[in-house]
Amino acid sequence: MERASNKFALWLAIGRILSMLVVFVMPLILTRVLPQSDYGIFSQFFTLYMAFNVIFALGFHSNLFYFYPTADERGKDEYVSNTLFLLLVMSLVSVGVLSIPFIGNRLFGDGALQNYSILAIFCIALAIPTNMVSPLLTVREDKIGAMLYPVLAAVFRVLAVVVAACIKNSLSVVFHALIIYQALILTWILYYTFRHHKIRPSREKVIPQLLYSIPFGITVAIQLFSTYFDKIVSIRFLDSVQYAIYSTAFLSIPGINQIYESLCQVNVVNMTKGYQEGRLDRVRYLYRDFVVKTLSFSTPVILAVSLFAEEVIGLLYPAEYLPSAPFFRIYSLTFLTAMLGAGTILRAVGKTQYSLAAYAVSALIGLPSTYFLVRSYGIHGAIWGAVINICLPRFIQMFIEARQADASIANYLDWKNIGFVLGWGLVLLVPLIAIKLLLHPSVWICIILSGVYVVLAYLLYVRKDVFLLPQETVYRFFSKLKR
Repeated sequence: MERASNKFALWLAIGRILSMLVVFVMPLILTRVLPQSDYGIFSQFFTLYMAFNVIFALGFHSNLFYFYPTADERGKDEYVSNTLFLLLVMSLVSVGVLSIPFIGNRLFGDGALQNYSILAIFCIALAIPTNMVSPLLTVREDKIGAMLYPVLAAVFRVLAVVVAACIKNSLSVVFHALIIYQALILTWILYYTFRHHKIRPSREKVIPQLLYSIPFGITVAIQLFSTYFDKIVSIRFLDSVQYAIYSTAFLSIPGINQIYESLCQVNVVNMTKGYQEGRLDRVRYLYRDFVVKTLSFSTPVILAVSLFAEEVIGLLYPAEYLPSAPFFRIYSLTFLTAMLGAGTILRAVGKTQYSLAAYAVSALIGLPSTYFLVRSYGIHGAIWGAVINICLPRFIQMFIEARQADASIANYLDWKNIGFVLGWGLVLLVPLIAIKLLLHPSVWICIILSGVYVVLAYLLYVRKDVFLLPQETVYRFFSKLKR
């Protein structure tokens, strides 16, 4: 069976990687411009903004992946119109819910962040409808839009925040700039939607959309709330300086999430088509191939970054943020579990209620555990609470998906190739561990060693034909270079 085409995923990945590089710059500048306590308050604001604009969207935008590809032109207009309407309604709901004193006081704490709670609420509300952009660009296969939108959106957001911080050095000005940015982005999204689709709300179609979206949306809400719970609870139990240190530990590894999410979006669409055609074997094949691909490109990078965590933090941030390195190492290793693609099969077959069950069970265990860990052990407890909430639901979902795909744990994943990827990734890392412990190389030597390690691992994966790109494509590329 031939590999599924990932050409459109490449366009998505390019846009996401470029946007990530732009966003990557923001904390590097802000940690140098703002006092550490102010950066801690900004991180608290930004955490709530990033978490709750997705939580309140309730995953309504995800229905486009399932319904849009097989709909006729009128149906596509109706699905898009309903999705936009639902997200706008949730914007209003978010303002009402977050304005309730009982909820607001517990989210914003009793520290300095409370002074900016109204700004945070409006920023979240404006951001909620923007969740539909990524799935809309994907299902429309708008290559240029998929590549440029995340880049330009990230550029304008970073410019708004950084310029405001550099000119005025006031958190109030920074947060107002973020609201203006979000309003402009929302205006553009409405224009794009109205330009390509007629507004045709459909009562008949909104029910199936809700039945698909609500279980998945609640799942996403629980997932994100669980993922961010350690950071949300830390707003109450850590002071702003401790929070600033803790927030820098959650540094994204360049390219990993962006490539994974791009492959995932395309793969879910392909698996959905396979399922709707009654080809469950195709769904299983696409998933097994997807996991091997994602692990092949991510494993060497993740292992290298986690090994040199102190050097990475020391290079990117001022010296006062170096205590975050051990937390960054632990967090970076959790990316390996993300590459297993938990939940993608359930999305493809339209049984997202099982994902909801997985996250509900995980939340029952993870949320009280995290609260206890943060309250009792502070910043050290918070990171282990984060690990529990990130990893546990993924493993539960994979167990459920194996049963849904009519597969046993033994043949659910391509264990042979996964073992090859992880095993050789660790074997090739051993010399770097020895060099780090015995020679204490400079950060630039560490970067060079990491680059050599990643290239060697990739070449080995290509030779075994387990890499993200097919073996013949890589060989053809090198053949052209020799000419």
